[in-house]
Amino acid sequence: MKVREIDIDFSQAKLHWTPEDPEFAQFWNGTSTFLPYLEPFLNRTVRAGIDMLPPEMTELREDCRIFIAQEGRHYKNHAKLNAFLRASGYPGLAAREAKMKADYERFEKEKGHKYCMGYAEGFETLGPIIASFFLEGARELDKATVDDPTADLWRWHLAEEYEHRHVANYQFHAIYNSYWYRLWGICYSAPHMLGYMIGTGLYMINEDRKSGRIKDPWRSRLRFAGMMGRLFAYIVPRVITSLHPKYDPKDLPEPKRCMAVLEHAETRWARKPASAAAPAAV
Repeated sequence: MKVREIDIDFSQAKLHWTPEDPEFAQFWNGTSTFLPYLEPFLNRTVRAGIDMLPPEMTELREDCRIFIAQEGRHYKNHAKLNAFLRASGYPGLAAREAKMKADYERFEKEKGHKYCMGYAEGFETLGPIIASFFLEGARELDKATVDDPTADLWRWHLAEEYEHRHVANYQFHAIYNSYWYRLWGICYSAPHMLGYMIGTGLYMINEDRKSGRIKDPWRSRLRFAGMMGRLFAYIVPRVITSLHPKYDPKDLPEPKRCMAVLEHAETRWARKPASAAAPAAV
């Protein structure tokens, strides 16, 4: 694990960055819109848990700090993408985002740390599975070379989801060590998030059909149904496997191209230190 100073420029981003499959792009665009509320919630939950860890767990404490730094960079880049999406003409996004923001604020205010930690662990169980789907199972990315800042954002983000896949799980077990509560966290967090992701993606797709950005609504519906079918066919058996009492996220196989994706992100989008800047003209 490491912290990468990624700062993506979306000035040249395309709304439909998979042009043959705009529904795929809009599903992930819609997913982006709630991450600036989810990921700070995850960070506050993990940060609060650091002081609850046994003193000897120094390595896990450091992993928690890297986790927080990585998630912080994720949501800041997603916030920039989301500004572009709002400016592209989706008036219903604000209300959808506000509901998720209110949910996370309510969890923290009313439910307590164990509840929040169970939710966080549930999300982080789903994270590397979705990462593997995106990096090696999403055929929409293989139809043509997809070279777009938003695609780079998701590749980098999801590769780091795989990289820090163990942190919330290990922290949850170190503090609460409850198998059944962990299962509850997965069973609640997964529908809560996937419901938002699918619903918001569909909202944006329907707006595109109304405006004419997406032609032929019936073909669009078929593409979306096919994408959802492949997504769930990929993630459901892997989620079921993750329910085993001896599940260890570190045992998950590395997605194809994972390290290449991270190297590309650093080469193309890493913030350069001042000392590395080009000298001023004289």
